[in-house]
Amino acid sequence: MNSKTSFKPRSAGTALPARARDGSQTSSSGDTSDALRLLVRRYQKWKRPISVNFRRILPALNSPDRLTHLIHPYPAKLLVHIPVFFLATDLLSKRGDVVLDPFCGSGTVLLEAQMAHRLAYGVDANPLARLIARTKTTPLDGGLLEKSLVNVLKRTPQEPSGNAPDVVNLNHWFFPHVVRQLQCLRETIERLRCAAIRDFLLVCFSACVRKVSLADPRLSVPVRLRRGQYPKKHLLRAKCDAHLRQLRRVRVADVFARIARTNIARMKNVGPHSNGMGPAEIVCSDARRLEYEYSSNGNCNTPIPDESVQLIITSPPYPGAQKYIRSCSLSLGWLGLCPTSELRQYKARAIGREEFTKRECDNIPATKIAKADKALARIRKRNPVRAAIAATYLNEMREAMREMCRVLRQGGHVVLVAANNQIAGSEFRTVDYLRAIAEEYELSLTACLIDSILSRGLMTKRNHTASVITREWVLLLTKGGIPVWTR
Repeated sequence: MNSKTSFKPRSAGTALPARARDGSQTSSSGDTSDALRLLVRRYQKWKRPISVNFRRILPALNSPDRLTHLIHPYPAKLLVHIPVFFLATDLLSKRGDVVLDPFCGSGTVLLEAQMAHRLAYGVDANPLARLIARTKTTPLDGGLLEKSLVNVLKRTPQEPSGNAPDVVNLNHWFFPHVVRQLQCLRETIERLRCAAIRDFLLVCFSACVRKVSLADPRLSVPVRLRRGQYPKKHLLRAKCDAHLRQLRRVRVADVFARIARTNIARMKNVGPHSNGMGPAEIVCSDARRLEYEYSSNGNCNTPIPDESVQLIITSPPYPGAQKYIRSCSLSLGWLGLCPTSELRQYKARAIGREEFTKRECDNIPATKIAKADKALARIRKRNPVRAAIAATYLNEMREAMREMCRVLRQGGHVVLVAANNQIAGSEFRTVDYLRAIAEEYELSLTACLIDSILSRGLMTKRNHTASVITREWVLLLTKGGIPVWTR
């Protein structure tokens, strides 16, 4: 693969009927089989990456607020068009098949797999992501949610009954009156008996936490706003100062109620399709060990069976990944999902982590990928920490890939969304290295597609020595050889 190769997209950019704007299947004309066959055959003929624009192929999905996808903000969300494209065809999976996302984040793939009548399995190391994904994929009655919201707002007291939450630097991020109001609201929500409704309102509460905090709303990782932090003539000066003034008199219950009512409306939009939706389950927290960690079906702590998954669609983290735990740290504390003392441990569990000790940096493991190790040697001379991050990432992704291949059926497929970037000023071809790992486990490259990123949710600069990632590579891999339908 050569990322510098450029050529005009062909009919890959042609609009298809796809799905209705609410996400439901319109008719057989919404099937993406013909487009997928065309892309795969072109790749197989030329063996060069195919430029594709998923937004043009599925224009009905260009409105971001559909179903429950926007129930809670989350950094670097996967473009929804990608899973829809690969799920709206029987070539890769059929109704009732298991679709797995081992890096599910807030559940984009899981929700789309449900809408395509598949059984969705999700895995993620971040407990907030698991809560959001579980809530997003659990259809709830809008009327019951409205009644529960009204009851919570009526019963929320003026003063909290318990101790202050274990939130990192609590007084740095929140005004005292905001802390008091949040605490009262959370205590009231926690008293709800129905677990699913309680989770829904806790997700709304989590979204409210960030809005009433002193963190800059423009950034995913918390950075405190300060009055006058922008020069007098800066475009953001007045907006920033007005936001801080508003927080001094904010009524938390009003912010929470607006978020909850918006999300209830989203849940109502799911209602008409809920009878045909496939089930979804958050199975575990570690892509390197795929087992029924949270299962309620009696299989707890047993591995997901070999060759039981038909399709994997996932966007794994990158080397020096988004600071997911740090970006969610305020919510994790307020929801009691991660004590302050354990934040470092949670970060260490994530693939693509950024924090390494000096001892770890001095013992950088070989990746057993010749080109990667050569690139890492160059990076090590400039920045040993970044080299340790990248090397550890590839070795941990090898463990995850091994597990993915174990649970994948013969003839099953993996849709892997990744990107190349720069580390310490040197090019790091993550896509090539992940492909090399996949081939170690007999995954054949069926097609390689490239889509330019237009979503600000994916446009991210992960380190001051890294480049902004502006293109996503989509690798379609097949276990056991190139499928017959590509001929």
